[in-house]
Amino acid sequence: MQALIIGTTGHIDHGKSALVKALTGTDPDRLIEEQERGMTIDIGFAFLNENIAFIDVPGHERFIKNMVTGASTVDVAMLVVAADDGVMPQTREHLEILKLLAIRTGIIVLNKIDLVSDDWLEMVGEDVRQLVKGTFLDSAPVFKTSTVSGAGIAELRQFLTELPARMSEVKSTGLFRLPVDRVFSMKGFGTVVTGTVLSGTAQVGDELEVMPSGWKTRIRGIQSHNDVLTAIARGRRAALNLAGVTRKEIERGMIVASLNAFRKTNLLTVFVELLPDAPAVKYNDQLRLHLGTDERIVKIRLIGRDRLKPGTGGVAQLLFDQPVTAGFRDRFILRMYSPLMTVGGGIVLENHPAPLRKKEKAIAAEIGHLLDAGDEEWLKWFMLRKEGRLTTAEELAQDLTVTTAEIQPLLATLIGDNVIRENNGNLIAADRFLAAEQKILATLDEFHRWNPLQTGLDKATLYTHLGLDESLGNWLAVELVNAGKIQITGEKFKMTGFAPQLTEQQTTLLERVAVVITQANLTPPTLEELSEQMQIAPEELRHLLNLLIEQQKIVLIERIFPFAKVAIELAEERLTEFLKGKSGATVSELKDALGVSRKFAVPLLNYFDRKGVTVRVGDARKLG
Repeated sequence: MQALIIGTTGHIDHGKSALVKALTGTDPDRLIEEQERGMTIDIGFAFLNENIAFIDVPGHERFIKNMVTGASTVDVAMLVVAADDGVMPQTREHLEILKLLAIRTGIIVLNKIDLVSDDWLEMVGEDVRQLVKGTFLDSAPVFKTSTVSGAGIAELRQFLTELPARMSEVKSTGLFRLPVDRVFSMKGFGTVVTGTVLSGTAQVGDELEVMPSGWKTRIRGIQSHNDVLTAIARGRRAALNLAGVTRKEIERGMIVASLNAFRKTNLLTVFVELLPDAPAVKYNDQLRLHLGTDERIVKIRLIGRDRLKPGTGGVAQLLFDQPVTAGFRDRFILRMYSPLMTVGGGIVLENHPAPLRKKEKAIAAEIGHLLDAGDEEWLKWFMLRKEGRLTTAEELAQDLTVTTAEIQPLLATLIGDNVIRENNGNLIAADRFLAAEQKILATLDEFHRWNPLQTGLDKATLYTHLGLDESLGNWLAVELVNAGKIQITGEKFKMTGFAPQLTEQQTTLLERVAVVITQANLTPPTLEELSEQMQIAPEELRHLLNLLIEQQKIVLIERIFPFAKVAIELAEERLTEFLKGKSGATVSELKDALGVSRKFAVPLLNYFDRKGVTVRVGDARKLG
């Protein structure tokens, strides 16, 4: 039988905590201050049986943040309304929060019936029915109770006991995730965290991590419903005794999760809904965000609009000043920074997104159309958003907040349908792959038209220009070469069949430049001197020299001296012969061996050092 978390909600002093105590025998108000003041301040916990736990939340408006912390992890909401008070402000606000958190199952309890007449109770019941009309509580069962007389308590307890068997199984991924709502230290045990297991399973000895800090930890022990366990699963309250982390390193709002399942981020892409009576929200407004058990201050950056009107929804990005961790489709609540009031909520759609600009209306529209889409459509979207780079099954699993094993069947289908391309575990949308191929071909074609004297475009320059990471660029290059569309020589890319097109005048100039450089032997002119000597514009000379370099006729050293390849080979022979059998020689000795001045000897020696022909040892050089 599945485990359920039931959360109490409602206005202050409507008897939520007393009701939980009457049902379970446990007072959820654990703090001394709560017991002294007779008011719930923080979330409390109690267990009805091994399958049902209660989270009791405060009803005072000052403690709404604690209410959201508790309500964010419940399966069933129990809306408690005192019969003598009826519907009150926090009754309404709590109901709005439950709706925004997408709670789907609930019950209504009219409490303190011992204080009112039957007619008054009937009127209050009608007010409550009007309040919940059109919500998930519209057809919810109504129980009438008194914790003083005990009326209705047994009936409510019986209904709750049978509830897990009547509810459909809650879908869960294999990823273990527990949002932390309490942290404390126990003598002899160390750090203990408590929370509700939102998904997955874990057992004693498992390696986990605390996010967004990234601390690695291990489960030393597990308790749930006052029992010591060896394993824990979704839907249960759990206390985890953790090794490897201290009490100071964990706080409420963090999550304990499977290794490498979640990422930290300073940005989330979300869909936001504002309540009908909320004020309008403007671009870059500062708001309070309640996500799981976490509370943060965020800036909201609306996409495709300047402001969001009350009762409407739209795509936005939330900017955090400190890293957070969120899962795909996680629900959250938004409240005003000041004054404190709930303005709306929403759902996380991208948990590690690239920044979007306000004017990107088309992307906002695409995201809006995907709100109710299944995992396959979202997976395609995530693939398209990774333009210019490859991704992996592990990264996509993080996008969808599932295990890598859970995403494999979906990937296999999309790869088989040629929606996704795969190569050695690297993935890319087929459309993006084709588009990148076309960009490479168009870029090379344009490069050849503007640079007819160059044999090709340097690989690094091409990848940088197109925003391709190297692994994707190399994959594309192999595909294009195999298709006979491009050729690669060294690090140069060119269109198949392209050859430098020289005019008759350029051909003559190329030959003259080659002759001058060759005749200069080991004392060539600098590029500036060569330009003046041959009356060739520097830009045109650069093109001619690049062609000679690609033809391996010259070597440009230190971007200044164009040596003929035959001269370089001659210099290497002289150096090798001179240094053979010697422990080393100075620059002065080596320049004499080469027959050149220091001006040419030093660049040549540096070149041979880089090639490994020579090795510098102090002021001397020896054979490499």
